[in-house]
Order: sequence, then structure tokens, then C-alpha cells
Amino acid sequence: MRRLIVNADDFGLAETVNLGIVRGHREGIVTSTTLLACGVAAEDAARLALENPSLGVGIHLCLTREAPVLDPADIPSIARGDSFFASPLPLMARLAAGLIKKTEIEAELRAQVEKAISLGVRPTHIDGHQHVHVMPVIFDIAVRIAKDYGIKAMRYPVGPSVGRMGVVRSIEKLLLEGIAKGRRWPEGAVVLSRPDNFFGLAETGCLGREALIRNIKALPEGTSEIMCHPGLKDDALAAGTGWGHGWQGELDAVTDAGVKALVADMGVELVCYNSI
Repeated sequence: MRRLIVNADDFGLAETVNLGIVRGHREGIVTSTTLLACGVAAEDAARLALENPSLGVGIHLCLTREAPVLDPADIPSIARGDSFFASPLPLMARLAAGLIKKTEIEAELRAQVEKAISLGVRPTHIDGHQHVHVMPVIFDIAVRIAKDYGIKAMRYPVGPSVGRMGVVRSIEKLLLEGIAKGRRWPEGAVVLSRPDNFFGLAETGCLGREALIRNIKALPEGTSEIMCHPGLKDDALAAGTGWGHGWQGELDAVTDAGVKALVADMGVELVCYNSI
């Protein structure tokens, strides 16, 4: 049996992203999303989530780029001015140098979860913006938070390579998977489920139709997750982030008739995180 979670990241980043994710669910194969509680459009995302109860909604823990939920003055070791550091690299460097207070990380991440819950979200799982949830130190905090709030699953960004990857993406994948594999997954009393495989890292922001089809055809037995970033075309967001994401192209892919037919023909069961 092959089961597939199609998770759309960054719910709450912008209203155009929110609309794309909901359309990807209503008209396509998106089954799950993760709320960026500190995003400028988090309230809009939560409203849409309540209007689409079949869409699983988790928490997209964030410690980069966005403005924190807490007052930045209260968490100075992880904030720079009004926002977090721009990318995971300075965050990791400061962690390694002992310049970040663990209590500030935990306070901010708890505030993000509590904000999501206050907006009516019942979290299905946890993942991280730019995968910060598997970083050393942060992983243990995320596990503790999941336990305290009754969240039963977490993204595990490790899986097979599909198709050709450029040098930069290959290095990124090796580094991230090495970091993730180094984390001690909780056992015993703390049960935290995870999919068996993870796809989409190599195509972050550029998961077009052909790439999506390749990933679906490569699905092994068990439960897999494909990460995607659908949204409506938004030139202002593209300029503001500088990520080079093709939100509209990913939306076109997850709603493509041929993609939906392939999933049906292969007998792949589309599920949410609360099904694993």
C-alpha cells in the first residue's frame, strides 16, 4: 500500500500563497499544509483552514526571516531588529557559538503554537520553515513542545533522490539529511509518528508538473510526504523574499489533470498527517 501526504508549506506567508494552497487542496492533490503562525497572513490562513476542514493543518515552526510572535526585545539572541535572522546559516552559527539562549527559542516556538491554536487550528503535525525543526537543540525543543500540546507527528526530511540534482541542491540535501539523521527520534512514552519517506527537497520552489510526476512514480510502499509550495503569482512576494519560488507553477502542477490521473491509476491513497 502506498499512501501519500502532499504538504503545502508556508500557509500564512501571504494571502496569495493561502489562496493557492486552498485551491491546490480543493482542485488538486494537496492534502495537508503547515501554518506559519508568525506570517503576515496567518489569520487569513486560519480562516481558510476552518472553511476547509478536510485540509490537514500543522505548524510551520519558524526562526528565520519573519517577524517573531513575541516582542523581539524579549528574545534578543534570536532576533535582529524586527525579525529573525535571514537564513538558517547565521542561526546555526550562533547556536554553535553558544550565542543563542535555548529559553528564548522555546518561548518563541511555544508562542507560535499557541497562536495557531488560538486561531482555531488543531495541529496535525510539526515541521519547520527551512527545516529548522531538525537542527541540533531546536529538535529537542520541538519534540518537547509536540508532547506538551498533544501533537503526534513530525516531518522527517529524509528520502530517496529522484532525477538529476544540481551540485548546490545535492549538497543541501546531503547536509539536511545528515542533520536529520543525527537526531535521536523519541521512543517509549513519547510517540511521535513520521512518514517513511520524504520527497521534494531537490525541487523546493520549482516542483513543476514533470518533477511531480517523477516523484509520484518513485513512491515506495508505505507512507511518503511530498513537500510543495503552491500559490498564486505574486511579483511583490517574489521580490521581497528573493527565493526564486515558482508558486504559480507549483499550483499548476498539483492541480494538473494528468497528475491526478496518475495518482488514481497507481492506487496511491492521499492522506493527511493525522492518518499515520
